[in-house]
Amino acid sequence: MLRLIVFGCGAALMGLEMVAARVLAPYLGNSIYVWGAVIPVVMIALSLGYALGGQIADRFGAARSLPPVIAAAALGTVAAPLVAEAVLPASAELGPRLGSLAAAAAIYFVPSVLLAMVSPMGVKLASHSGLERIGRSAGNLYAVSTAGSIAGTLATSFWLIPLLSIEPLVVWTGFVLVLMSLLALGLPAEADTGDPSPHPARARVARLALPGTLALVVAAGALGTWVLLSVAPVPVENDLGETVLFRADTQYHRITVTEDAEARHLRFDRSHQSALALDDPYVSVIRYPDYMHLALALKPDPERVLVLGLGGGAITKRFWRDYRGVHVDTVEIDPVVVDVARTYFWLPEDERLGIFIEDARRYVQRTNETYDIVIVDAYTSDSLPFHLTTEEFFGEVKSVMAPDGVLAYNVIASAEGEYSELFRSMYRTAEGVWQDIWVFPIGIGSSGTADTRRNIIVLATDTRLPESEVRARIASRIDGRVSIAGFAQMAEDLYTEPVPVADVPLLTDAHAPVDSLIKVQ
Repeated sequence: MLRLIVFGCGAALMGLEMVAARVLAPYLGNSIYVWGAVIPVVMIALSLGYALGGQIADRFGAARSLPPVIAAAALGTVAAPLVAEAVLPASAELGPRLGSLAAAAAIYFVPSVLLAMVSPMGVKLASHSGLERIGRSAGNLYAVSTAGSIAGTLATSFWLIPLLSIEPLVVWTGFVLVLMSLLALGLPAEADTGDPSPHPARARVARLALPGTLALVVAAGALGTWVLLSVAPVPVENDLGETVLFRADTQYHRITVTEDAEARHLRFDRSHQSALALDDPYVSVIRYPDYMHLALALKPDPERVLVLGLGGGAITKRFWRDYRGVHVDTVEIDPVVVDVARTYFWLPEDERLGIFIEDARRYVQRTNETYDIVIVDAYTSDSLPFHLTTEEFFGEVKSVMAPDGVLAYNVIASAEGEYSELFRSMYRTAEGVWQDIWVFPIGIGSSGTADTRRNIIVLATDTRLPESEVRARIASRIDGRVSIAGFAQMAEDLYTEPVPVADVPLLTDAHAPVDSLIKVQ
């Protein structure tokens, strides 16, 4: 019985830790800072819990202290979605570092402390079999706890998050702890006997253990049920007043599809991925996908295009429809995103449209195809897959491109000033691979403020063209081939100032600190 309890509590603890980063993501992003906050918060909680658990076991006895401790952990766990709802908006205002630490501590510190108390209490109970075997008993118990942690990590990461969604998963973890606390009530009370110096309060704790545990169990059950019925269900509308059509948690994001009077929107956590007009689903309400067509100013006659990152399919669909005869391959790591694009964003199925579900870099490494244009659309405003930003990755992309091919990518930063480090670092990396780099900060031609954070489209190629020729091609809409609204005016956003790169890092597989380069205004 004791081993089952320790196993279940170990699984619950690691399951909560794995879920924690996903709970923070809608407000604080998926950067390294989130995990960098969750892990130390849990480690501090473990240290404190181990110490407290040992002291309580010695002072009040383990057999009757253990059930209410687990029941209190259950109550703290089922309350976590409510705490998250209360603290995350304010935490987001503190920035990715301090905000992640504050949110992780507020939501998970108390349940983690309580769950950490289980192991030393278990060791105390195991010592009932005799001090001559205490080493073996303690070792076996910690092995069982670790096995539970492994099971909780694998089950949560591989299956439970997409199966149950985040809030229901947290609540059901609390219900598992309710069961563990009830099982703990069945541990023999004589395990606490035989202490040569029993504390006077031990008898009082023994009398209160049963009613206290039952009260906590009832509270956890009632609160958890209320959370499942009132908080966990998908809301009808989001905070922007948009109708929610779909929401799901996957191994990569919380995906949300919403709709307002004009457009259908796709969001990954808090990142606005796509917005397609309802009256013409090939028209992107978000502007940056249109700027990817600038690649045709450098390669007017593409036959094969590769898009890394699908989202709602704004880029993929438009290239497929507008340029007859062009084959468009798209790589997306999340299979749910592909299903969502087909179900809610009118992604067609056609022989000229290839969809591949795998990591973008892995696809680039293994493909035998040659592409005229490669578009990287896997970057978001708050996190970037670092392995898709490095010199080695760019070299691999170049190896699958035609000699006169073009790379296009979108990065959110400023062209100058304190928010420009990410742009300039990626510029430095790209110019080490390609001979010519063209930069289009969206809207800079009309605003003129180079230090404002914005979408910046970067084109990289070995084709050397004079600026006048590039501007002329854009003005002619590539001899009329491009039907994107306002395309002819995009040349106004061409940024021709020198880009200083001496003070920013070259991004490599060994050193790509992209999270620290992201600066939010």
